[in-house]
Parts: sequence; structure tokens; C-alpha cells
Amino acid sequence: MKILALDASTEACSAAIYVNGEIIERLAITPRKHIEVLMPMIKEVMEESGRQFSDLDGLAFAAGPGSFAGLRIACGFIQGLGAGLNLPIVPVSTLETLALPVFEDHPEANVLTIMDAKMNEIYWAVYIRGEKGRLVTVFEDQVSSMDAMIEAVKAHGFESLYGVGDGFDLDPALKETLNLVEISSRKHPRAGEVALLAISDIEQNLGLYADQVSPIYLRHDIALTIEEQEAARQKKAAEASAEATKTEAPAES
Repeated sequence: MKILALDASTEACSAAIYVNGEIIERLAITPRKHIEVLMPMIKEVMEESGRQFSDLDGLAFAAGPGSFAGLRIACGFIQGLGAGLNLPIVPVSTLETLALPVFEDHPEANVLTIMDAKMNEIYWAVYIRGEKGRLVTVFEDQVSSMDAMIEAVKAHGFESLYGVGDGFDLDPALKETLNLVEISSRKHPRAGEVALLAISDIEQNLGLYADQVSPIYLRHDIALTIEEQEAARQKKAAEASAEATKTEAPAES
């Protein structure tokens, strides 16, 4: 099994190739430069693996939640590769990607993943390990205030809760407030974990076509605003083009 995976959902950017149990990965903290570093990373991991793009069985990417620009960049790269190579694509939750390595040391844990969503909100979810090692949500990926998350998690009454993600930096008292066993030092998702989470879907032929995948925006109102802005830019460009064509057209005799 050979899977190329990407992540650009946070200020960290990474690319990885999974080849029959081995992961080759590149990661860098590159705020606002993901589009510049992602392709070189892809080339590096492919070259180091000794594989060609034609050898791949599938593609995967961290589909969100996360940075709107970063999600669109990773999705765009993956869609281009998927369409060109005719490969299945697996979109993976960024929050699930963060949770996965915690289960390596604590397989029976409940894992609370929190990401800073800005605007006084957080992205969060709670996972447990289910059958065949797949992660199962106790609380699905969502966006809310920190207070709303605390209320929901306390009401559930977890006995063994671990934490991971940069969202814990927003409130140093969270470990005590939620009676957490431990908070992981991991702050950012990594493409290697994205690849691992995609294996099962690729094996079961559950991957999607390039035109079926899209970023996961938990803030639909902001996502819509981005789409509206892009539509407005395209409309303006079309109008300018039409005006230029009209100006250049020869006058009728």
C-alpha cells in the first residue's frame, strides 16, 4: 500500500508518503507560505521513497477544520494529483489526525482534541479507539466557545481523558478544570498520521474522485463569505474582460 498525504490546515505544513508500513515525511512551520513549500516537500518524499506517482494506490489530505486558506491549498494540490493520476482520495479530519498519536501510548484513552479557531472560538472533538483500531467520535468535530466545550465535556463525565492540540494553550487551567490525565506536547497535525488514517478507506475502495472532495468548513458563514468573495472577483474579471473586448471591437461601418 502506497499513499501520498498532505496537511496544510494550520501554520505547520507537511507531506508524507506511506509505503508498506514505512512513513517518509517532511514538515515545516511556514505561516502563509504553504503554497510555496508544499510541492518541494512532495517531490522530496517521493524521491526519498524511490517511488513514482504512478506507483501510488491513493491520496489523502487533512480536510479540516483549520485555516481556510491552508485547507484550500491542500485540497487543490490533492484534487490536481487525483484527477491527473486517476487516484482515489480520502479526506481526513484534522482533529482526528491530532488525536491518533495519543492512542499509541494510551490505547484505552478518551482523547479531547482542541484547535484554536480564532475569533474567541475553538475547534474540538473527543475520540475513542473503536473496532479494528479505527477512531470513533464521542463528540463530533465542532466549533464553539471554550465555555461551551467545558460544559459539554464535564456533563459527559469522562473517567480517563487526555488532551492534544494548540487549543490548550488558550487556557492553562484546562487540565485541572477537566481533570485531564495528560496533555500531549503535540501542537500540529502531521501528514504521516493523515496517511495512516486513510489506509482502511483505500483498502476498502472507499476513496473519492477528485471532484467529490472539498475542505471541511465548520464555520459555514465564513466559508460562504470566502466563496462569495471569489465569485465577486470572478464576476469583476469577467466584466472587465467583456468591457475590454467591447472597446477593442472594430466600429461597424
